Amino acid sequence: MDTLSEAVANGTATAATRTTKDIVKERFKEDETIEYIFEAYQIKGHEYSNRLLALVTSQSGGTFAIIAFSYLRTPLTAANELIVNKVFAIDHNFQLRQDSKTSITTQQFDLSTAEDGPIKYYYYATESDHYEEFVAKVISFKSTMAQHDPETVLNFRWLNDYRQIGEVKQELKKRESEYIVYKDIIIYCATWNVNNKTCCDSNNPLRAWLACSEKPPDIYAIGLQELDTPTKAMLNSTQMQALEKQWIDNMMESVHPDVEYEILMSHRLVATMLTVIVRKQLRQHIIRCRPKSVARGIFNTLGNKGGVAISLQLNEGNICFVNSHLAAHMGNVEERNQDYNAIVEGIRFDDGRTISDHDHIFWLGDLNYRIQEPPGQQRPGPLSDAQTYELLLQYDQLRQEMRRGKCFEGYTEGEIKFRPTYKYDPGTDTYDSSEKQRAPAYCDRVLWKGTRIEQLVYNSIMEIRQSDHKPVYAVFQVKVKTRDEIKYKRVQEEVLKAVDKRENDNQPQINVEKTVIDFGTVRFNEPSTRDFNVYNNCPLPVDFSFKEKDIHAICEPWLHVDPRQDSLLIDSARSIRLKMNANVRTIAGLLRKIRASDNFDILILHVENGRDIFITVTGDYQPSCFGLSMETMCRTDRPLSEYSQDQIKQLMNDESPEYRVTMPREFFLLIDYLYRQGSKQVGAFPSYDSRLSLGAQFNSVRDWLDTWSDDPFPANAETAAQALLLLLDLPEQALLEPVVENLLECTNKSQAMDYISLLSPPKRNVFMHLCMFLRAGIESQFYDLHQVASTFGRILLRSTERAAWMDYHSRCNQFMRLFIDTDVEAMGNGNEGAGTGTGSGSGNRAGLQA
Repeated sequence: MDTLSEAVANGTATAATRTTKDIVKERFKEDETIEYIFEAYQIKGHEYSNRLLALVTSQSGGTFAIIAFSYLRTPLTAANELIVNKVFAIDHNFQLRQDSKTSITTQQFDLSTAEDGPIKYYYYATESDHYEEFVAKVISFKSTMAQHDPETVLNFRWLNDYRQIGEVKQELKKRESEYIVYKDIIIYCATWNVNNKTCCDSNNPLRAWLACSEKPPDIYAIGLQELDTPTKAMLNSTQMQALEKQWIDNMMESVHPDVEYEILMSHRLVATMLTVIVRKQLRQHIIRCRPKSVARGIFNTLGNKGGVAISLQLNEGNICFVNSHLAAHMGNVEERNQDYNAIVEGIRFDDGRTISDHDHIFWLGDLNYRIQEPPGQQRPGPLSDAQTYELLLQYDQLRQEMRRGKCFEGYTEGEIKFRPTYKYDPGTDTYDSSEKQRAPAYCDRVLWKGTRIEQLVYNSIMEIRQSDHKPVYAVFQVKVKTRDEIKYKRVQEEVLKAVDKRENDNQPQINVEKTVIDFGTVRFNEPSTRDFNVYNNCPLPVDFSFKEKDIHAICEPWLHVDPRQDSLLIDSARSIRLKMNANVRTIAGLLRKIRASDNFDILILHVENGRDIFITVTGDYQPSCFGLSMETMCRTDRPLSEYSQDQIKQLMNDESPEYRVTMPREFFLLIDYLYRQGSKQVGAFPSYDSRLSLGAQFNSVRDWLDTWSDDPFPANAETAAQALLLLLDLPEQALLEPVVENLLECTNKSQAMDYISLLSPPKRNVFMHLCMFLRAGIESQFYDLHQVASTFGRILLRSTERAAWMDYHSRCNQFMRLFIDTDVEAMGNGNEGAGTGTGSGSGNRAGLQA
């Protein structure tokens, strides 16, 4: 057997110019590094299966893992030949050990984790040196992981893309650039330490703080610290909720007035609260939203200090907001750093995500870092110019600690061009005049971390004087990762096919005589069949079956497959029969399929433990009037028998209000024939339930209508009546849609006519002529009023949802009586532009021309 180890170890090319390591690297992301590749194999029964064990480290996760790949052939030539077989996270539970219980102990080892194991692997005796190197690196990485506190949750989320369920996801991730676009959103971050004051009243609105941006924000993240928390209220959840509600209501009244907003989430830790508000129209694109908090302060548990975070996913982008209140007082710099690090380590959302596991992070709050000027260099007087701000910021503790790498590593803060936000005499713009005379400081800050973030504004609001802090806000433009659904679907289909091919290459297979079954010309109410053979050329018997699809059936209703499943012995064959029947029960669905696709169906022939085979069923449907809408038939300029499937597809998809005739000729031909039959019409209309049973003469009626034949009608009045019912009943949408529900509520004819007038001209004209025709027949006592009203009412007002009403049938009957009952007041004309009426008996087809 050819091995890969030499190429792996020495870096020699296994393909034209690439090493094995180069090829394997293509299966991983940019921030993931392959530390070592070791060749092994597994034994299953009498079969030996090659494995490549890739020792990988993730920069974003800060963790290590072993990914085991299977591959189909050697030498390895392309990354798509690698299939993820197993994933081992090198965490506290990971183990690598040798097994001394078999005869080849020196060439085998086990890998195990808390979820899997032990999994046994073997290696060749010639690979002993490489094995020792591999083990040494694994032990080294295991030791690195062991240095973490056992209580620390290690970040192995990156491995989800490589687990068994992630094979397709991994491929999609690699091809993100083909379907991901970036959309701009405006994020408004605001923070304010309210100094235990109650919610602003009407004299102190928040709009000056929350509606400063020119463009309406898409998302608000509003952080409050030192909320008023009376002892009594803290013991009463109802009172606490009422206090929160006052603030939230005030926020909602103060956001940008030009857009409708809604609360996404508000989360509170004692006196620290974070509220996220979003545009209403944006809410549907937020896939998940989770809160978390970490208490600090007295004994690190009381929660008078700490952090509150909210994680959300907008489209494909992950966003995290953090509001924190860190340790106070000038000298407590290290305590503030500790609070920051405790929040970073303690925030673990329910899905295992940490703060750093987001694309865009916004950290705001009263961070409490002070300005510590050297003794004797404090600047006296007012602080109101940019030069003064810059001089003060040289001694800003936050910036000093960030430069030392003690906190907020990787975060950015915009340029500060406003006065220190602390400490003021409440109600004034004067810095602390009390005995303590605390030095001014930039306690209230907004920082960010991530990609594609641009800060537009960073400022404080001097005119809000309720607290000893000034409110601060920052506005950002963020390019959020968004999936282009059309491009994604195309890439997904390609990936699914590629993965499917990779998985099925060496699996049991059967051969199919043909994968395209063409029924030729398909006609309404004429069943046809096609046969094809499947063969088993495998050395073992094979079971096959047709797989159910998302329609919860193996095929569309107009198809029948026999047999649905079977077994094939070695070197045997089986004939499969397909039956196609575009009949009264399936024609609406078939026409819907034709509107959207060029095929009648795609069957999935599933081979047990093998690959699926896709069989396309196609043909050329010969258009007929049965099943077409009145609008489609009114767009024709020649008999339907002269149209092709593609031509009728164009007419079915035409939504313009332009028509060639005022009502279908086929409809006119039927009522014209029936009207001329006089007394022969008696009892012609069947009951509602028997309308779908077609007699032997029906296809000649179909051809007579579809060719606009001048020959005598080829059947009797009963068949013509049945054809008329089907012409009205078979279209996908009922004749009186979209006003069926309104008509069922009508109690008089005048009210009903208001809704009838809203129908398209073809539907309206057909309905009015039909009613005139039925009324004339009832007056001549050819038809029974009750039967006709019941049958036509249920057809014209057909509704799957309304059929569940207890009085649905009686309402249909009552509606029809408004128009055909001879006892109802004489009906108005109502058939504008309809041409010649059938009641005259003229039958002049020229009157139908538009």
